[in-house]
Amino acid sequence: MQRCPTPTMPFQVATFNAGLAVGVLPYATERVPRVVEALAALDVDLLFVQEFWLDAHWDLLRRALASRLPHALRPEPVHPAAPAACSAGQVRPLVACAEAKCAGLSDEALARCVVQHCASTALTLPTPCLNCIASHPVGTIHEVVGRCVGEPTASAASPTAPSSRFGGLIAYGGSFGTGLLARTPLEDLGVLVFESTVNARGALHARVAAPGIGDLHVFAVHLSPGGAEQPPQLERLLAWVDEKAGGAPALLLGDLNTTPGSSLFRRLERAGFRDADVPDRRGTFSHDGLGTGDVDDTGWRLDHVLLRGLDTGLHTTRILDEPVTIEAAGRPVRTTLSDHFGVLATIGHG
Repeated sequence: MQRCPTPTMPFQVATFNAGLAVGVLPYATERVPRVVEALAALDVDLLFVQEFWLDAHWDLLRRALASRLPHALRPEPVHPAAPAACSAGQVRPLVACAEAKCAGLSDEALARCVVQHCASTALTLPTPCLNCIASHPVGTIHEVVGRCVGEPTASAASPTAPSSRFGGLIAYGGSFGTGLLARTPLEDLGVLVFESTVNARGALHARVAAPGIGDLHVFAVHLSPGGAEQPPQLERLLAWVDEKAGGAPALLLGDLNTTPGSSLFRRLERAGFRDADVPDRRGTFSHDGLGTGDVDDTGWRLDHVLLRGLDTGLHTTRILDEPVTIEAAGRPVRTTLSDHFGVLATIGHG
């Protein structure tokens, strides 16, 4: 494999899983402004974000970064939720449960309460109806289900899954939750869709002209968290890397949901990808941060920036790991920006 000469100017990239899973992770709605503010303060050439599931959250980020990172790639949902997917009779038991168990709640608090207390009721709904409700869990229970009630079309009325790739429930309207933002134009854009369940998973590709480096093929990915889905996703990704980049310099970044030393990470190394020269070995996934705001150096290192085919320095450090105070339910809460921390990489130093 031909290697490019050492660049003279550093190229800075960052990856961050924001954990904005409304109804699943705590304080998702309340954390959004702080997450966007923190990302807007980064001075990077390329940024890859994960778990920006809702369009409204992505739009806030795009506006905040428009002047610094004006070029963006966000994949279209794999299967947008069908409108008018539910009948009034179908949603009545769910509304009754939410009114009994989650009275007076809306937005984030309602979504978490419904998941906790009414999941069994929700799972009896026809798949298109459930997917419509799960596509935009914002507002009161009547507002959430009201977006989905009407005269279903023939396809929406079917209780079968809309795509064999994704089983039954498709969270957040089939959103991948990912987005790539860059200072310079993104060329040769591509999206690879993986087999997955519940959440759509895939990879993004773009070719960028990196100062001091030249053309760099960027592969940004959020793999499924372990299990049987992950190994075939990685194999498809590596085949795609070879197809799109060949022997040209390639950058792989994102939440790979695998740790250094694992069999999957070793597979990446056999494919030619390398970790930083002296990587920041602190964990990037926190079990307790969102609940307590406590931050330490332990935890799994799941988030990575890896390089292939470029003979130059690569330095990484953990970022976006400071505790923050937000307002939730009318009181101050100490938490972290996400259940993940970010990774900042400098390519071409030293």
